[in-house]
Amino acid sequence: MPPVRLRLTRETERAAVERAAATLRGGGIALLPAEGVYGFHALASSEPAVERLRAMKARAPERGFIGLLARAEDLDAYAEAPRLALELASAHWPGPLTLVLAARPDAPNALRASDGTIALRCPGSEFLRAVVAATGGLVLSTSANEPGSPPAVRLDAVAADSYDLGIDGGDLSGIPSTLVRVVSGYLEILRAGAVRIAEPPLDGGAVPP
Repeated sequence: MPPVRLRLTRETERAAVERAAATLRGGGIALLPAEGVYGFHALASSEPAVERLRAMKARAPERGFIGLLARAEDLDAYAEAPRLALELASAHWPGPLTLVLAARPDAPNALRASDGTIALRCPGSEFLRAVVAATGGLVLSTSANEPGSPPAVRLDAVAADSYDLGIDGGDLSGIPSTLVRVVSGYLEILRAGAVRIAEPPLDGGAVPP
């Protein structure tokens, strides 16, 4: 059965949010416009959906997915956030900045990497934040491209048999979120992206936006 596909416009946004949230709550995979690229999304509390994501992305168990937050202030619920991380979040969230931080003990296993860190983002997309809020949980995100392939910047670039619902947000920029690790007050840029951050290492100092 082919997936449901909806075009995201101002007129359809509310219906798209409701349909995407329902798909995720039902244990499905939603292909959504994320930060510059299309990504697969699943609810962190759905074990079948998490395992399906791992199989689709050939993701080793020791690698976690990115967790999407509806509100920046939810950061402390999942991660140990030093002052530098809070300053980065205050300056750039909502927005295309992913923070890699030490996980709290009760953080979902689907987020956890083998080194005890998790990756979190409060997305710049109002649509995506609304989807996360409507699920009532934490949403996992991972890019929809094959490993080593260019990022998916349009919905049609992704195989239709890999997701249950696709939201077509048009052509995207192809520029992903900036990925920054902040542990013990030190900053390490893991991936350059849409947000420009001062070069590491920084020890507890403020980072200019």
